[in-house]
Amino acid sequence: MVDISLPPTLSLQSHETARQKTCLTSHISAGTRILQVKALMTTLLPSEKGRRCDYCLRQPSEDFRLAKCSGCAEFWYCGITCQKMQWEQHHRKLCKRYNRFLASSEYQSLNTTERVDSILLSQLVAAVFPQSEYSIPQPGFSTSVSVFFDLMKGPVVTRRSLPLCRPSNAKQIPLHVVEDVYTRFGNNNFLVHSHLNSCAHGIFPLASRLFNHSCDPNCVAKYSFVGGEPVIMDVVAIKNIAQGEELTLPYLDPALPLQTRQEALFINYGFHCTCPLCSFQKSVSPLPPLPKVPDQKIKMEVELCDFVNSRLFPLDHSPIAVVSNSDSERWALPINLHPLLHADYLPALSEEFSRTSHEGDYIKALASGRTLLALYLVLYPLNYPQIGMHALELAKTAWNAVVTHEQEQGVNAALAAEYADIARHYLDVASGVLELFGPEGDEGGPLEELRVMRSALRA
Repeated sequence: MVDISLPPTLSLQSHETARQKTCLTSHISAGTRILQVKALMTTLLPSEKGRRCDYCLRQPSEDFRLAKCSGCAEFWYCGITCQKMQWEQHHRKLCKRYNRFLASSEYQSLNTTERVDSILLSQLVAAVFPQSEYSIPQPGFSTSVSVFFDLMKGPVVTRRSLPLCRPSNAKQIPLHVVEDVYTRFGNNNFLVHSHLNSCAHGIFPLASRLFNHSCDPNCVAKYSFVGGEPVIMDVVAIKNIAQGEELTLPYLDPALPLQTRQEALFINYGFHCTCPLCSFQKSVSPLPPLPKVPDQKIKMEVELCDFVNSRLFPLDHSPIAVVSNSDSERWALPINLHPLLHADYLPALSEEFSRTSHEGDYIKALASGRTLLALYLVLYPLNYPQIGMHALELAKTAWNAVVTHEQEQGVNAALAAEYADIARHYLDVASGVLELFGPEGDEGGPLEELRVMRSALRA
């Protein structure tokens, strides 16, 4: 086992079912950065190729443009530093063979996720065996590579082996070494995101080693892109966390249906989640059916908003605001509202909000968006980034309603003022979550939108 060097605020302890758990040695507040981890390897999603630097993941700006590799013309860089860093890391071994690999029938037969993993595997094999001596390193000091090889292998599942972009001495790579690398990163890589939009896959061995999963986490990960540097993951607390409490990250979206989460976690990680959210959802299964009569469903949605407004969090501006979001309150969801936990309800509600807001039907959009926020506050812990992002969308929708009413002839000033108050409230909700989460990914984004919205509402 690798001797892992931890900051004094963290402690590795035994766990009932997992390998170990990471706990706090002292109390911390929500918004505290717990740990910073540099990526061992990242690979852009196909949709982002040519739009970001392949090493640091930055997007081009007024200060720099991307330049492509003169060899393979498939990798793009924001500057000579990033190009040199990736060349030394792995690209010098792969460049001449990369185009032939992409055109191969083995690679072309892969789906999108498998293609990303295949490239990530090729880069990783080239990087972790720099001297082309393909033997698994023995446990030693806490380096990124040694921690990677200290990770648990993923569960044995039925999946085809991935093709490898092989360097010049490819025939010397034993198959069992390739499989060893693949089974370690297959369930130990993260979706790297900017403003919560995925842009790459990344391997952060120390984060994988330290943080167990929970669908009701007390921490989340965010990412920083700095020219000439590997991508940096910051693990941030989204709750006040007591001394001795375990630190957890979500390995997937907690708002996914229970069965989807359970199956994905078992297939990819080999365990069944027993976190508070999963335990609550299991306890109320099987769920009663959603009402087919529209008025009954609307009544149920009104009751959900009333429950959240009175027990968890103010959906509307109020001088006496209740802010709880504690497990005991979230899991007290009345039984008559349990049908709203059905797998197909949240996606349909989200689609309705998106459609009506884009079509300019802002009244309906605010109604469906308010219900969606209420459901998020049941499924997600308070300060979860998606809550802040959705509140920001609601603020923009309310502002669009203000502008629309002001532009109409015979404007109703009172109604426009009402929508402005709604926009300010949702902006406050978004600010509370997103400013605690802090800046991440590309420049601008939600924090800049908050500033612009505040300025517009003051005008």
